[in-house]
Amino acid sequence: MKNLFFTTSIFCLFVLSNFLSSCVSFTSYDDLERLKYSDLRGYEYQNKEYNPTADTTRFMYFTKKEDFEKSFGSIKHDIDFSEQVVVAVVKYEKKPTQINTQHITYSQREIIWLYEDADVSEPTSSPYVGVVLIDKKRFNQVVFVENGKTVYIITTPEAQKRAKEKLADTFDRTEQEK
Repeated sequence: MKNLFFTTSIFCLFVLSNFLSSCVSFTSYDDLERLKYSDLRGYEYQNKEYNPTADTTRFMYFTKKEDFEKSFGSIKHDIDFSEQVVVAVVKYEKKPTQINTQHITYSQREIIWLYEDADVSEPTSSPYVGVVLIDKKRFNQVVFVENGKTVYIITTPEAQKRAKEKLADTFDRTEQEK
């Protein structure tokens, strides 16, 4: 009887946690601060050494000109990295796609890029690239939302360092309290 109760309790917790996590996907982005952006066209991903064997996607953001040029070559647009951030998606897929930005929002130090990955009929030999330019904000994360679903989150190195320090501080306090 105890085993049945325990198993049922675990099952209910699992179902409840899945239900609550799915509720998160119903977050309304309409109430968040909208950021102005520019779609940057004409860039090709320059990493010729990266040749995945299966469909894959790379997610990036750039705050320095040198880093951007390593990935996409010389800059074709007017970009001021002291005032702007570049966010990019590179898709290696068999079916040709195009990345269309719906909007970019900002909330609680997160940049949230909502875009559609739409099928197109003209295949190319290079990966499919989506690149947007936004005004620089203080941010800890870039969240990529593709076709309404969060597909990737990048946390900045500074935010990771702060989280590690906070965690270390918490453990130090626990040891001192003993």
